[in-house]
Amino acid sequence: MLLSLALLTGACGKKAGDEIAEPVDEGGPRYKLGVVTFIGNSAFSEKELRSKMTSESGKRFDDYTFQQDMRKIIFLYRKKGYLDAKFLSKNSQVNTEKQEIDYQLTIEEGNIRKIGQLRFSGNQVLSDSLLISLLKVKTGDPLNLPAINQTSTGIVALYAERGHIYTTVKDTVLETEDPYTSDILFNITEGPLVRLGQIRIEGNKKVRDRVIERELTLKPGEIFMPSKVYYNQQRVYALGLFTEAKFEMDGMVEKRDTVDLRMVVKEDRTNWVGFNFGFETPDRVQGGLEWGSDNIFGNLQKLTLKSEASYGLQKNDQSGMHAYTNNYYLDYLEPYFLSTSYKASGSVYYKRERQESSFWQQLSRIGGETKVGKNLVKFLQAYIGYKYEFLEETQNTTSDVFLTASFDSRDDMFNPQNGVSSSFRVDNAGSVLGGSNDYRKSSGDFSMFQGIGRGVVMAWRVRAAGIYTYDRNGPVPIQERLKLGGGMNLRGYKTDEITTDSSSSINMLVNGNFEIRIPIYWMFGAAVFVDAGNVWSGFGDVKWSQYQGGTGLGLRFITPVGPIRVDYAVKTDETVDFKEGLFYINLGHAF
Repeated sequence: MLLSLALLTGACGKKAGDEIAEPVDEGGPRYKLGVVTFIGNSAFSEKELRSKMTSESGKRFDDYTFQQDMRKIIFLYRKKGYLDAKFLSKNSQVNTEKQEIDYQLTIEEGNIRKIGQLRFSGNQVLSDSLLISLLKVKTGDPLNLPAINQTSTGIVALYAERGHIYTTVKDTVLETEDPYTSDILFNITEGPLVRLGQIRIEGNKKVRDRVIERELTLKPGEIFMPSKVYYNQQRVYALGLFTEAKFEMDGMVEKRDTVDLRMVVKEDRTNWVGFNFGFETPDRVQGGLEWGSDNIFGNLQKLTLKSEASYGLQKNDQSGMHAYTNNYYLDYLEPYFLSTSYKASGSVYYKRERQESSFWQQLSRIGGETKVGKNLVKFLQAYIGYKYEFLEETQNTTSDVFLTASFDSRDDMFNPQNGVSSSFRVDNAGSVLGGSNDYRKSSGDFSMFQGIGRGVVMAWRVRAAGIYTYDRNGPVPIQERLKLGGGMNLRGYKTDEITTDSSSSINMLVNGNFEIRIPIYWMFGAAVFVDAGNVWSGFGDVKWSQYQGGTGLGLRFITPVGPIRVDYAVKTDETVDFKEGLFYINLGHAF
């Protein structure tokens, strides 16, 4: 379609050029373009005509560019049905004092020509009435030759989607008794109905054939539909295992009525290494390292090893200790559990920490969880799982079954411009499941991203969580207590600064974030944000008027794996002290 339009554009441009004198250097590079006025124009205003010109008043004059601008104007007229439009004269006047050239262009628009009847010949598969209902051009429209050509291309596409991929269409403008009305004849050669033959896979070495075959919805013997072939190509490419995935078609050159497909792929590296880093004033540093494989056994299984740590460089004045966390994870994903559409995953971890929110106790946890689920509809997936955890210091165990669901329609998971991301999880520990802890925990997270023009994105998030222990075995376990504060949820506060008293059998958390992300230059951007939230020790204690707030500004350097983020935030108490704010440096958005 684009090629046809380009050829037609060139043809129209040449015809217009025949009516315009060859470029003549009337002033040389030392002159600027002055005022350009038009005479004889009524179909378009001077503003509309000037908008099609590349040449600008006050800029250096170039006669060749000016001639091209005149051709663009003639092409504009012909798109609207003024096929006889032309320039009658081009008068110039040199202003030596201003070093400018003024132009007066006289246009003869002619009469507008319109489309009369739309006629078809050679069509058997699609009726005249169906074609007319599907076409964009209609009787009475201006005679727009590029639009007619696009219509012919559109008819070819309609036939191709019905298996007639060799269809050709030739359009002809027919004169009528009315000199300003022309009929259009579309002469259609339909060609045979084409079906799919063999489907083969080539180029894969580490990735098994069945991994690719699972993504293919095409079947030998079905009608050849270009859109479906393209859809299958995109499904294979979306696996993330290939640098290239395309169909080669055997038999199209010979115009056979059976076309064989060869899916040709080039494998990408499936092993990767990642890292993250961060810093929070006054002295907290953090970092992480991970290794993963996206095709560990040749069947799209994924394996990830990850470690992360944070450390307070200064000792706490009261405890005399350094705060730290040190966590290790091993994650595995089986995308086709027992050769079904269900996904299964498993994770084991070891977590060790000592910080103010745990009253400077050392907590060492070893545990794991497994879950099974599937995609329910587009963007939505749900899982059921089981978690077991052992707390070394107290010999405390947790046996927990959970349900979780997530919805993600973001256009980019690292730097979204539009879309929604949400998740919900319910845990039930203890009772018939055994273990030392009895509790029920619910949590939900909802984020929305909306582009508002010029690359500016408005982003906001709301999340809430609650846990209670049925009053059967005392307060909420220390490792399960809800906490708030830090660069990922409530900026202006130190990590996990906000929590409840240790004797509470109920924890409630509410957190909201609002951020406007603004591009500045190249890969740099800025952000303005407001965060708020709190943690309460009972259902009846939840009062939004008691929120803790933070606000600030941030800088962003956008990378393919998310922005490098520098934020400065202060608490929004009754009195705001900008000198007592905190800096946060992280890889990735806060949400």
